[in-house]
Amino acid sequence: MNLKEQIKKLSELQKIDIQIYNLSLIKNTEKPSELERLKVELKEKEQRLVVTQEELKGLRLRKKEKELDLAAKEENVQKAQAQLYQLKTNKEYQAKLTEISSLKADVAKYEDEVLKALEAIEKAEAKLKEKQEDFTKEENEFSEKETAIKKEIEDVTVEISRFSDKRRILLADVDGDVLSKYDKLIASRSGVAIAPVAGGSCGACHMMLTHQKVNEIKMYKELILCESCVRILYIPEDIEGC
Repeated sequence: MNLKEQIKKLSELQKIDIQIYNLSLIKNTEKPSELERLKVELKEKEQRLVVTQEELKGLRLRKKEKELDLAAKEENVQKAQAQLYQLKTNKEYQAKLTEISSLKADVAKYEDEVLKALEAIEKAEAKLKEKQEDFTKEENEFSEKETAIKKEIEDVTVEISRFSDKRRILLADVDGDVLSKYDKLIASRSGVAIAPVAGGSCGACHMMLTHQKVNEIKMYKELILCESCVRILYIPEDIEGC
């Protein structure tokens, strides 16, 4: 098999390899990246839910503290009221009444703060319930998307296997040295190792070729590479009849 025929085989091989390259990109990069992005988004939403849970926990703790303060104030009122009956002078009695009045004002203040704390907790509980329901829905959606992505990866794997079988059939007729150069370029040139000459330029990078370079290609004595993108060049019309 002469070089022109070898290049025709490479051009056929290239059609398969570009499919394999693109499918491998989907399987190994695009879909895993998409799945990872979804995982990160779900984790961020979970963290926001945790923050809301912690906020509610803090509100409940502050309410407990207010209730303890209120209980202490109420106890002070009871103690002061009990002391009224132990006082001997009117002046002491009036002073104690003033003190009790002040203590009762404190009690009213703390009762109001406890009430506000209860209202804040109710709002936080409603907010948490809504976020928990949303997160459960988002978890289910993630699970569905994860299953779909994994199925896509499985389908792509089957496609890659199908194209790989076709590739093995073509490999049988390609010279080892030619194939070795081709495979190295496939690995280093984003899955495109061979490019047609179109309008006097490289079909891959579009660099204009000199007449001498085009003539060298037409001779098909050796593989001619593009000086810009380093891909094997060929002229489509030359290999059509091979």
